[in-house]
Amino acid sequence: MLKNILLSIYVLLSINLISQSNKISGTIKDDASGLGIPFATIQVKNTDKGTTSDIDGKFSIEAETNQVLVIKMVGYVAKEMLVEGSGNFDFNMKNETLKEMVVVGYGSQESEDVTGSIVQVDSKQIMQTAVAGAADALQGRAAGVEVVNSNGSPGSNTEVRIRGLGSINGSPVLYVVDGMPLDGAAVNAIAPQDIATIDVLKDASAAAIYGARAAGGVILITTKRGQNGKPKVTFDSYYGVQSLIKKMDMMNARENAIGFNYADSIRGETPDADFLYPDSLGSGTDWQDLLFPGGAIYNAHLSISGGSEKATYSVSLDYFDEKGVVPSTFYKRYSFRNNLDFQLSDKIKVGTSMSLVRDGGKGTSFNGDRPENSILLAAMSMDPTITPTTPYTTFPDTLTLVPEDHEFYSATDSLAWMNTPRGNTGNPLAALYRNGTQYGMTWTDKLLTNNYLEYKPFEWLTLKTIIGCDYSVQNGWYYNPVFYIDATDKNDIDGLGNNYNKWFSWNWENTIQIDKSFGNHTINLLGGTSAYDWDNRNYGMSKTYLGGSVNNEVPTNMLLSNTGTINTAYNESYNGFSYRRYASVFGRLNYEYNDLYFLTATLRRDGSSRFGSSEKFGVFPGFSAGWKIHNESFFKNFKENNSLDFISFLKFRGGYGEIGNSEPAGDFAYNGTTSINSSAVIFGPDGTQTQISGSTVDYVPNPYLRWETIGMTNIALDAGFFNNKLWITAEYYVKTTTDMIMGNPNILSAWGVGGAANTNIGSMENRGFDFSLSYQKMEGEFNYSISANISRVSNKIVKLLGDENYAIQGGGFHALEYYTRTIVGSQVGDFWGYQVEGIFQSQDEVDALTYTDDNGLTQQSYGPTVGAGDYRFVDQNNDGEINEDDKVKIGSPYPDFTMGLTSNFSYKGFDLNLFMYWNYGNDIFNTVKVFTETPYEQTNMSSYMLTDAWRPDNTGATIAQLGGDRQNNYAKASDAFIEDGSFLRFKNISLGYTIPESLSRKANIEKLRIYVALQNYFTISKYSGRDPELGSTWGVFVQKADLGNYTIPKTLNFGINATF
Repeated sequence: MLKNILLSIYVLLSINLISQSNKISGTIKDDASGLGIPFATIQVKNTDKGTTSDIDGKFSIEAETNQVLVIKMVGYVAKEMLVEGSGNFDFNMKNETLKEMVVVGYGSQESEDVTGSIVQVDSKQIMQTAVAGAADALQGRAAGVEVVNSNGSPGSNTEVRIRGLGSINGSPVLYVVDGMPLDGAAVNAIAPQDIATIDVLKDASAAAIYGARAAGGVILITTKRGQNGKPKVTFDSYYGVQSLIKKMDMMNARENAIGFNYADSIRGETPDADFLYPDSLGSGTDWQDLLFPGGAIYNAHLSISGGSEKATYSVSLDYFDEKGVVPSTFYKRYSFRNNLDFQLSDKIKVGTSMSLVRDGGKGTSFNGDRPENSILLAAMSMDPTITPTTPYTTFPDTLTLVPEDHEFYSATDSLAWMNTPRGNTGNPLAALYRNGTQYGMTWTDKLLTNNYLEYKPFEWLTLKTIIGCDYSVQNGWYYNPVFYIDATDKNDIDGLGNNYNKWFSWNWENTIQIDKSFGNHTINLLGGTSAYDWDNRNYGMSKTYLGGSVNNEVPTNMLLSNTGTINTAYNESYNGFSYRRYASVFGRLNYEYNDLYFLTATLRRDGSSRFGSSEKFGVFPGFSAGWKIHNESFFKNFKENNSLDFISFLKFRGGYGEIGNSEPAGDFAYNGTTSINSSAVIFGPDGTQTQISGSTVDYVPNPYLRWETIGMTNIALDAGFFNNKLWITAEYYVKTTTDMIMGNPNILSAWGVGGAANTNIGSMENRGFDFSLSYQKMEGEFNYSISANISRVSNKIVKLLGDENYAIQGGGFHALEYYTRTIVGSQVGDFWGYQVEGIFQSQDEVDALTYTDDNGLTQQSYGPTVGAGDYRFVDQNNDGEINEDDKVKIGSPYPDFTMGLTSNFSYKGFDLNLFMYWNYGNDIFNTVKVFTETPYEQTNMSSYMLTDAWRPDNTGATIAQLGGDRQNNYAKASDAFIEDGSFLRFKNISLGYTIPESLSRKANIEKLRIYVALQNYFTISKYSGRDPELGSTWGVFVQKADLGNYTIPKTLNFGINATF
């Protein structure tokens, strides 16, 4: 009996031991680099139980003793482990040739086998900086990719250029999200946390597969999809406090009075009575503090993903809210996204992606060129002796009718709402309030969907069809109420308006792919068709009522009540329609021999609705090749004989491709359009004019208008050292654009025709290099990685209209002349103007400069009001006359190079990220100085004008005297406005701490990280303006010109990342 009892106990213990659950945790690592591998699957063999590794490669799973864990990741050799008990393990996954997979057009490829120029930014890099959209995450991360946000207004779009200017018309970047082409605005609706990778196709050989739509390069965005395993829940959130990136040092009230008194004295004018005793005025009003009180930013993102071998899912919710540093400006975004994949059989797979987004907000006018129409310029230029008044202490985000305390203002108040006692600049606080009521809000609703069916009848054959659409509706309104401040500041008419835009596009692509290997030969053959349709319809109306009260008595609801006689009111409406269509066929061949030699050849034929029948189709080829030198036997022997074993990878590659650009052609340019309007026309021999409604031709048609073509040659060297811990890539490229589309002024327009025909009469060239370097040390408790990329690109106009003397001028504003010029042999939009030779020290110096005009009369070289203290310019042709012939190149908006530097450090639970961006060598045309270095229409001035400007007792100054001759001398475009635009900016400094799992798991949290981050907080620059980080001011012809616009803010963020 005792024997039976002992046997029963043994059996029970054995059963308990066999069924004992064990907790297995650890990190999945790349065997070569030691880096964690994100999104690897860890599966209990022969069960549905599984999980995925997080962004750092860490995981945790429970399994019973004697069960087997299977660890898989695309591109890595699968591993299996027998479970013998609980513990923490590191799994090193071997990958003989693959460092990473990169997304190429219509597929993916091992990064080490790529022959074109492709750079990838992964989710870990994207998440290091709090950004609103995908484009912002690329800045400084990829060599050859320039990302600039010239407008820091909440929700503003980001400007992206890949390898310089492709055309004087601009070259739009093509965004492709999970196979669906989208425009830049739609891409910004994708939450950065949903993005797995961003791959940039930089050269034409890589982008040629997208043909005519890839003129500006291609950005491929792949969103996160579900993995086989248990549900994984992540929550990411941050809150930030924003402030103006730099406060300008302007005169206070006392200094302002002293400055105006001096200006009046040299002009011979009577000083302002209010300024007789400057010391009594004190500091006065700091308008910058009032207009830029600061903003806030908040983001919350929740996602859940998981699945089984038959189906996977990834679903997310995102909320983004940014209140600008300027009151009444804001941007909000609400988004939902899901990615679903179903393995219907071993041969058929289907999937769908869908995003629902609502975003919008409110902006105001910041891009004016004078203080009276730019709030940010007004903040610097506003008279500090004026006491501000405002109807509200906070500014409403939604529609408010006439304020209840409107009677606070009276007609006799010299500080009325929009009126000031000196100058034309109105009260900017009032302008902000009116922005809150008049301009209303604009919201956009988007539906983005993408669906695919993949059929794989054989292991070597894959057929795929993918169809998607982008449906967006934008609805904006405004309301302008009746009000009365005084006889000069009133609105007798109340009105409302609405504008409605609807965009719909669909894209349908079908591909067939063959993958075969024959001994040492591997072939990948792709063929496909593509159809794309895009249209935009817009409607608008404005309704104005006459009457109502104008004496501070307002009906309770003017918007709905009859405030005037209908027959004296007026209504206006408009509508418009535009569309474009593409139909394409394409193919690609990838060939590899013995992991040594690689060849890629692509061909695409595009048809576009933007061209006539004779030029409707274009063919765009691409070729590239690569050679893995390190795999050659002779190189292996060379390494061994010369102790060069530290060289682990060496590849040379090069290619050429062509891509097209149809955007400059516009809609119907080949055929011409007509407009219906009222015009005065002449009938009969007596010359009588009659006003009639009729149809007029907008411009001369050109049925032979064709694509702009961009050809690019790229050569590159990739090298890895010390088991690829150190990686270097160097590339050189030449990009040539031919058949640039321009309106031809040499073609005589017929009488009654609005404009000349667009023709292909220009060409330009870009040359540049990209260099990137990275090093990773992932061993022990202290780990770090450092990466840097450097880019340089220059452009040159080769042909304009076939006329070497033809020039395109830009940048003229108010009293200032044009200050950019584009001519053959120079760069697009170089700064042009007069060179300052010094400052006149006496009137005799001015009067001594004369010239003889065409009539033989002696004339003054300078205007009659120019005198001592004004600028003297170089007479380039020594003819004595200062005119257009004396203008020369005075600066360039293009940097000598840009550099991004990223450093990551981790020790135990702490992590530190440093991200710096260096822009070196470009110039900035600082137009703000026109208003802040002279009392323009009674505006305020920079404080340094009292000490640094020329005076009789400060003759060594380099700045013209305060109050000098503005119209005839100071406002001329000259290098007095040119400044060094170089800067080094700490884009992100973040410090985080991951709570030990032993603590976080007590709260059922798999991973919990908290962090604090500084964005754009520190900038090193000699530039005197608010922010040197500028992009296009007015298109490609005016760049890096500072108008005092809304700049990006600096932000202090506090955040949390949690995984459940």
